Amino acid sequence: MKTESSIITFYSYKGGVGRTFSLANTAVLLARWGFRVLCIDWDLEAPGLHLYFKPWIGEPKRGLVEMISAFMAHNQVKWQDYLTIVDGINREGELSLICAGQPSDDYFERMQALIWPDLYDTYNFGVVLEDWRQEWKATYDFILIDSRTGVTDIGGICTVQLPDVLVLLATANQQNLDGIKQVTQSIKRQRDYFPFDRAQLLMLPVVTRFETRVEYERGQEWLDKFAQELEPLYSPWLHKKLSQNRRLRELLNHIRIPSVPYWSFGERLPVVEKGTDDHDDVGFAFETLAALLAHHLAGHERLLHDRDAYVGAMQRQTLLERKGPLRVFISYAHADKALRDELKIHLSSLRRQGLIETVDDQSLSMGQEWHQELTGYLEEVNIILLLVSADFIASDYIYNVEMPRALELHEEGKARVIPILVRPAIWQETPIAQLQALPLNGRPLTAWFNQDEAWLDVVQGIRQVIEEFSVTHP
Repeated sequence: MKTESSIITFYSYKGGVGRTFSLANTAVLLARWGFRVLCIDWDLEAPGLHLYFKPWIGEPKRGLVEMISAFMAHNQVKWQDYLTIVDGINREGELSLICAGQPSDDYFERMQALIWPDLYDTYNFGVVLEDWRQEWKATYDFILIDSRTGVTDIGGICTVQLPDVLVLLATANQQNLDGIKQVTQSIKRQRDYFPFDRAQLLMLPVVTRFETRVEYERGQEWLDKFAQELEPLYSPWLHKKLSQNRRLRELLNHIRIPSVPYWSFGERLPVVEKGTDDHDDVGFAFETLAALLAHHLAGHERLLHDRDAYVGAMQRQTLLERKGPLRVFISYAHADKALRDELKIHLSSLRRQGLIETVDDQSLSMGQEWHQELTGYLEEVNIILLLVSADFIASDYIYNVEMPRALELHEEGKARVIPILVRPAIWQETPIAQLQALPLNGRPLTAWFNQDEAWLDVVQGIRQVIEEFSVTHP
């Protein structure tokens, strides 16, 4: 899937907040949406991530401890040799693990033999880890890291060197809240002097094991408390409209992980066992969190306005990219060539995302076979854009050949036809009057005071048709 790769560390100051539980379920959802996902269990002192996937992978044979031990012995190692592939759970994407290690009787002895300061000072492990980091990002869409709790050497690796995003999980009590504030201040100081180039570390605090069904008022008080005291952690990526305490509390309420006693027994994956439709269950909450991470924390104002549309947009996006680009044919009068070229410019964002490829008469070879080749193109395209103007309607070839065949394909459900009103014309009495035209307000593009806004309306309308067509033509 085409997306900006991201390393996301799941961290908690205290244990018992459901950190590994949250990571495992989030990973499954991302993989089911078509992403390539790698999970790394860096909680070496209390490993357990592999247990959530035991029905699919059994007991791990090797993992991070063996990988780093091999590096120390040979000064080189291929991390790919230590992967565990999770089959049968991910549907469309890819889900792999680097487990903590083989759970043998001598595991803790082998784990304690890893002296982290020596690894960095003697073995130059920081540079090696940086190389691994780049390779992981080149191979996967999302790398989810399960970090050790508290303040440790391992925690520093997971929260300072590796991540692009830090998910901070905490239950609603003062020790968790104070711990997050202290740890994040330390992380920021260390990142300021970090020797490798990094973009700003984005932080996403998430309240877990949260009870609101019985203690609603107390729950709202704690959401207010988290919003007020942790607002500086959200502000680098939070939309300005959401910076107010009340709006931030709404966001926290959307991404909170509820307390559901049923899932507190054993290592379970509710997104697999029960799904994500129950608003009161954790699967629904994990789906919201996964969508926010998949959107790279963007568009969260839409999350507040329409959560289902926000999640659905990511699911449709993955469907679109799995299908490959739709073929879009542009029908236009030669007098509107400049407007056709401008349309192509505004469609470039959809083309760069791999959602469309455009064809028009410029794609055709000139000569006696021109008409036959054009007819063949129309039979193979998915969307047909008609640039409507007086010249367009006046063209005998367009009106008598291209337009009738385009409407036949539309009626047969083989293609979608979209009239785009580029210049004023009497088009309401033509055969295309029955179709939804763009811009949506029916005003031709050249009649807009701000034509960039008009083109934006057009592209958004085309994007919606692309999504609808991809869903109805899987």
